[in-house]
Amino acid sequence: MTKKRKNLGKNSIILILTVVIIFIAYLGSPLSKVRNVNVEGVNDLGAQQVIDATEINNNSLLVNVLLDHRSIADKTKKKLPSIKTVSFRTRNLRDIVIKVKEIPTLGLIYKDGYYYRVVNGGRILNQRMHAPIGNYPIYSGFNKKGLKKISKIYKNLPDNVRTNVSQFYNAPTKLNPYRIKIDMNDGNKVVADIRTVEAKMKYYPSIAAQMKRKGVINLEIGAYSYPFKAKK
Repeated sequence: MTKKRKNLGKNSIILILTVVIIFIAYLGSPLSKVRNVNVEGVNDLGAQQVIDATEINNNSLLVNVLLDHRSIADKTKKKLPSIKTVSFRTRNLRDIVIKVKEIPTLGLIYKDGYYYRVVNGGRILNQRMHAPIGNYPIYSGFNKKGLKKISKIYKNLPDNVRTNVSQFYNAPTKLNPYRIKIDMNDGNKVVADIRTVEAKMKYYPSIAAQMKRKGVINLEIGAYSYPFKAKK
């Protein structure tokens, strides 16, 4: 082996050892740890709620977060089923940005002391909440099929009507097994037929605007309104 090759081999070993030493020193320094964690894209979830689910904190090694991002993402989605996708990126070499995309919430149900999200297809997410979130309606008395239908109806309502809905009730009678009731945020109540309510609710704003007092708007057959009975 020539002297040139010997020197090249020696230099390569020194370079590798230097890199290893620098890397070990880096892992043992504060620079290797996450400094700040930021969350982007949250809607109904809280940023801290997402951070807690990832278990990333200022003691986490940045390199571990980047290497284990898939398992961290899977763990996070398991804890928070309303998350559709979650990804991670670095910022300023020491900060972690968690990018979240949530499954759109179409309403809530109340069961056994907790609230649960209703999403596309009337699916109920197994994610308990102690209090309602956002400006979403609460569904009461609907079976699986009915919940799928009424949540789709809610999704398709005009924006100015959808944001005014407070609660949907399944309220069948012998004469009309398809009857539902709706509490509105403006104080009115609606009686309707689940088969026709989507088409008729677009007239709600104009009907409500003509009412002199809060009351009931009946959309079962035709469309008419009457004020609440005065309390004695």
